[in-house]
Amino acid sequence: MSSDNTYILGHTATEMVRLTEQDRLITMGMDGLLPELPDLAGIKRVLDVACGPGGWALDLAQKYQHLQVLGIDVDGGMIDYATAQAKAGGLDNATFRVMNALEPLDFPDNTFDLVNARFLAGFVPQNRWSQVIMELRRILRPGGIIRWTEQEWTGTSSSFEQAEAYTFQAMRRAGQLLAADERNVGITPLMRRFLSDAGFRNVREVAHALDFSAGTGVQRAYAQDLWMATVLLQPFHLALGVATQQELDDLQQRVQEESLADDFYAVWFLLTDLGTKP
Repeated sequence: MSSDNTYILGHTATEMVRLTEQDRLITMGMDGLLPELPDLAGIKRVLDVACGPGGWALDLAQKYQHLQVLGIDVDGGMIDYATAQAKAGGLDNATFRVMNALEPLDFPDNTFDLVNARFLAGFVPQNRWSQVIMELRRILRPGGIIRWTEQEWTGTSSSFEQAEAYTFQAMRRAGQLLAADERNVGITPLMRRFLSDAGFRNVREVAHALDFSAGTGVQRAYAQDLWMATVLLQPFHLALGVATQQELDDLQQRVQEESLADDFYAVWFLLTDLGTKP
C-alpha cells in the first residue's frame, strides 16, 4: 500500500502531543465521544480514520468496552504510540494499523458498523473526495453509519487571519482547497453533497461552536493548540512558497501573543455529517 502522505501538518512528536490534547478539547466541546448517537444498539465494530495518536479511539474503547475499535493512520509513529497506549490501558478492544486513507483500504466489504472520520480536509486532495468517501461506504455494512466531522475557524486578531490566509493559499497551490476563494477551506458546505452522491441515506448535520475567546476558561488550551499548529504548518507554507521563514517566524510570535490577549475572540466551528449506508 502506498505511503504517500499529503497531510499539511508535519508528523512529529510535537504533532502527536498537539493531537492528543486536541482530542480532549474536541470531546469536551462536542459534549462527548458520540453525542449524536446516544443509542449504540447494533454497533459493534468501529473504524476511526486518520486516528493520529488514537485519542478518540482509545477513549471510545475505554468507555464502551463491548465495542471493537480499530484506528488507522498513515503514520507508523502515531500507530505505535496508540498501540502502546492501548496495551498500557489494558484495552484489548482497541487496535491500530498503518493504512493510507487515500488508497483502497485493507478491509472486506461490509466490515464496520460505524466509521468515524475527522478533519480529512487536512490531507485529501480536491479531486479525491469521491474516491475516499466511496471507499468508506464500501467497508460499512448495510445500515452502517458514517460520522464525518470537518472544521472552520474564525477569530478577531490579525495574526489569526494571516495564519489562515497562508494556509488557504498553500492548500490552493497543493490542490487541496475546495472554496472558490481563499477565505476558508470550503469543505463544510459540500459534506452533505459528497455523502449523498456516494449513496448515503438519511444524511443529517450537527454543528458545534467551540468558543475559546478571552474569559471562557479554555482560552489558553486552545491558544496552545493554535500556536503549535502555526509552528507545524511552517514547512507546508515554505514548500508552497506562500511566505518566507522570517515572515512565518514573526507570525508565530504574534499568534502566541494575540491569542492570549484579553481582547482575543475566536470560535472553532465543527460540522458533523452522519449518513446511513442503505
